Amino acid sequence: MAAGRLRKFAFVLVGLVALVIGVGAWLLRVDDIPDELPPVVGDPASIVIPPVADEPALEVAKLHGKTAFFVVFSPAMRDKKEGQALNRALNRWQLPPGTEGHIVADGEGFGMFKGKVADMMRHFAAETRYPVHVDYDGVFTTTFGLAKGHHGFVVIGPDGAVLERRSGGAEGADLERIREMLGATEPPAGPPMPTFSIGEVGSDTCGGGTPCVIIFLAREIAKADVPGIDDGFDGEEAETFERMKDPSIRMVSTAMKAKLLRAKGAIVGRTRDLEFPTWLRVDDDADARAAFGVGPTEAAFVVIDGEGRVVLSTRGPVAMYQWGLVADTLGVELDEED
Repeated sequence: MAAGRLRKFAFVLVGLVALVIGVGAWLLRVDDIPDELPPVVGDPASIVIPPVADEPALEVAKLHGKTAFFVVFSPAMRDKKEGQALNRALNRWQLPPGTEGHIVADGEGFGMFKGKVADMMRHFAAETRYPVHVDYDGVFTTTFGLAKGHHGFVVIGPDGAVLERRSGGAEGADLERIREMLGATEPPAGPPMPTFSIGEVGSDTCGGGTPCVIIFLAREIAKADVPGIDDGFDGEEAETFERMKDPSIRMVSTAMKAKLLRAKGAIVGRTRDLEFPTWLRVDDDADARAAFGVGPTEAAFVVIDGEGRVVLSTRGPVAMYQWGLVADTLGVELDEED
């Protein structure tokens, strides 16, 4: 009898495991993108996505009178670069007052992880240009007929009409059409770089087709300070996030992951037990700091394009959404999750 009960328990357990695997596979499925998306289901204005962390709820009805766009992403996306061109454009374009954007994570079936997701959302609040909402019910993807497991994009006009629905990103002529639809413009050209010289990186070598990047550190950074590298900082997740809020630590981490091929790069500041194969590093350069208006104990990240214009100059960490501009300018790709 005991053996029979044991066999029954084993069959039930196997069945439960199969069910869990099957449900997981269904939730993380990647559908084929059809030639034409299915019709919109229901009234988009009725969509309400409750808050997860500190962000307000997403209530589509309250966006009436505005042009609103929504970027949808899924944890099941296999092609991490799908939608990259559109995402980078949306992070770069200047938008008129009547246009606003939102990011919707398709988290259908992952409600059991709400606590963990809320913690992550608080850390990443400053990393995205637009507010992020997690849709645990999959209502957004279902309503707009978007393909599961793909990058999605939706635009709703001031009158509530759906102006654009697409899965799989956008490039070329579609990108330009979307820019006009949103009333967006490309950012103006940055100011000319100042006269400076940091060894072989300076105003005589930057520009003329060669982009440059300059990192100014606020203090000395040692290998043991930097998470995510060999023999670097190894601590709890919360400690890692806190360390990466330090601009100098984050900039050093970035430089170690960025292999400069066609761009020139200089790091101004002391480091210990760290090597930067494709970067020039100097302990300090007061003249260079003065040229860019960076104080002696201030951290800064400066990017100069191939025409010699300063396209980015920030005194804090470079947010995730800004990395598209940096990558496109320097010809360097980083894993944004890093």
